[in-house]
Amino acid sequence: MSGGRYGPGKCPERQCLPVVLWPEHDRLLWEAACAHTSILEDSGGELTHLAPISRRKTAKGWGRFITHLRFNDPARLTEPVAARITLKQVRGYVRRLEEIGNSTTTVLCRLQELIDAARILAPDEAFGFINRISSHIRARHRPARPKTNRVMADEVATLAFDLMEAADAMPGTERAVQYRDGFMLLLLVHLPLRRKNFTALTLGESLVSRQNQWFVTLTPAQTKTHVHFEAALHPNLVPWLETYLAEHRPVLMARVGRWKVDPGERLWISSHGSPMTEIAIYDRISRLTTSAFGENISPHRFRDIAASTIATHAPEYIHAAAPLLGHTTLRTTEKYYRQARAQEGQKRYVSTLEQIRRKANG
Repeated sequence: MSGGRYGPGKCPERQCLPVVLWPEHDRLLWEAACAHTSILEDSGGELTHLAPISRRKTAKGWGRFITHLRFNDPARLTEPVAARITLKQVRGYVRRLEEIGNSTTTVLCRLQELIDAARILAPDEAFGFINRISSHIRARHRPARPKTNRVMADEVATLAFDLMEAADAMPGTERAVQYRDGFMLLLLVHLPLRRKNFTALTLGESLVSRQNQWFVTLTPAQTKTHVHFEAALHPNLVPWLETYLAEHRPVLMARVGRWKVDPGERLWISSHGSPMTEIAIYDRISRLTTSAFGENISPHRFRDIAASTIATHAPEYIHAAAPLLGHTTLRTTEKYYRQARAQEGQKRYVSTLEQIRRKANG
């Protein structure tokens, strides 16, 4: 199992206590907030306007805080919610989150979930101190994942083509698997979807052919930003896609392995004839890129690579990267532009120093 000492399944303190196991007072308040109510009622229904995934996120956040108290101060669980969410307790919660290896981004998410739950479970109390703690953490924030990319999109595309071309010399299933792997890399380079959407690509639904063109189309319910997304595949990709669909996907579909599950119309098929899972795709992409480049390039990092490549080689088009990556604002995308400009400025600075030194020594 991966994840180190505090990985999934290795640290009980990471567990989210389900709603049914919450203290009764908490559970009743939460259930009332999730229930649809009449406009004539004074309380209840506060969470009905949120999407189910947003409610689950807040519930999991509160479940984590309860788990923290169970391990570190169980007597608090018998007290009212407001008495549990104190400055001392929240500071201890943050300290423990950091001790078990959470990044500052994760800690900030946990605090946001905590205050969202507190507003439901103790609406008459003020929890401004949580925001102040968040501000202090944000001030010393360091990204868990560096935004610099030594590997550019064209290098990954070259790897993808090499894999697909080399597959011709392989037998049966090996040939199909290698071609599939190469095409996964190629599609991620050209269209860096989030891993969940990439994994769930389905023929006739999210991957469709219309008027001799292939499109990836996602509904608002499928996207993180809850907006419709559609992108046409570049014509250069179409022959590779259609070869995969006509020759290699059927070979994989015909496999009957130990974990056989009917893949339906899912695009990515495993070597045992089942639809590939998010973890399987993550592991496969990571293994291929580590072998080729000496570093693990996860599916999500393809989004960083796309933005970095545009910022470095075509900065005038950096704003076009925002809709490609599903960013609702330009703020996230512009980080890559500033990074590329800083790197260019540093190179020019060093070049100027070298020119000055040559003149001084001449």
